[in-house]
Amino acid sequence: MFPLADAFRQHLVTFLAVSGSLLAAVLVFLLVQRGLDEWRFRRRTRLARRFQPLVDALAAADPDGDACRRLVEEGRPHATELAGLLLRPLAFATGAVVGNVRRVAHDLGLVERWTMSLGHRQWWERADAARALGLVREREAVPALLRALEDDHEEVRAAAVEALGTIGDARAVPELLASLRDESRHQRTRVVEALRGFGEAVMPALLGHVNAHPAEREMAADLVGLIGGTGGLDDLLAWSVDDRASVRAAVMRALAALGLDDRAYYYVLRALRDPEPEVRAMAARALGRSGRREAAAELAPLMNDQWLVAAHAAAALRSLGVAGLARLAAFRDVPGQAGDLARQMLWERETLREGALSA
Repeated sequence: MFPLADAFRQHLVTFLAVSGSLLAAVLVFLLVQRGLDEWRFRRRTRLARRFQPLVDALAAADPDGDACRRLVEEGRPHATELAGLLLRPLAFATGAVVGNVRRVAHDLGLVERWTMSLGHRQWWERADAARALGLVREREAVPALLRALEDDHEEVRAAAVEALGTIGDARAVPELLASLRDESRHQRTRVVEALRGFGEAVMPALLGHVNAHPAEREMAADLVGLIGGTGGLDDLLAWSVDDRASVRAAVMRALAALGLDDRAYYYVLRALRDPEPEVRAMAARALGRSGRREAAAELAPLMNDQWLVAAHAAAALRSLGVAGLARLAAFRDVPGQAGDLARQMLWERETLREGALSA
């Protein structure tokens, strides 16, 4: 009995001694870590105070040449810490400021470092590098950013999409368009927003891509509408007779966004007789947004169409001013769907008018 108790006591003492040593080691580690964090914070603060005036001068449209020289010469040993200071103004800056920062980033070796970091084993390093390259509009990094679109981590892919959209290099358009097909790997909204950033300049590449891949006409039509790409009007009108109702409806949505000239107006009127209700509904919507009062006579018969079509036709008539309201008023006392929609649209119109007057 007693030998067992002695053995237990010896093991307990050993356990407590080891545990105490481990706790002491953890405490020392935490204290050292806290000290290092405090040292890093103070160092960043000192560097920020020292270099912020030079960065502010760099961000001016016509920077002080001496400030640029000093920033490169004195900042080279602290390039990593300076990266954040340099990138911060670029969140809202355009034009010459971006070029100024990009040149300094090149001289400090940051652009090369960011490009290499696209292959870093830690995903957040890869994502930060992609964002940085986008902010400085580094066109030489486009091939590497295109490869990052296939990264295993979603945040890296998203950062690459945003960077490519910010840089605006046409080489990225086919890859961005292709990425829209793979919604499990890319955030569709981010890709569309990136393509919108190209503006009208994206149209030749977009249309060339779709002509080679006709299956993507629906997506392309929606993009033309979002971008406001009037250069795609001829293609949109050609797609308006596509065999797929979803494509024809997308064309009507795009025409509603672009506005209707005389030629587009004719195609939209023709779509009011499309066999598919979705297409007729989007054609009615396009006429409502066109502001063409003569369209009221074409929209009125749709008040007795399927509900989706009739609802869009009624809303369009409400938008067409006196001509449209007169057509709605003619349905006010008609029983059934047309009368219900007419009374609803007229009531909404009156409510909005009273609200505007009271404001």
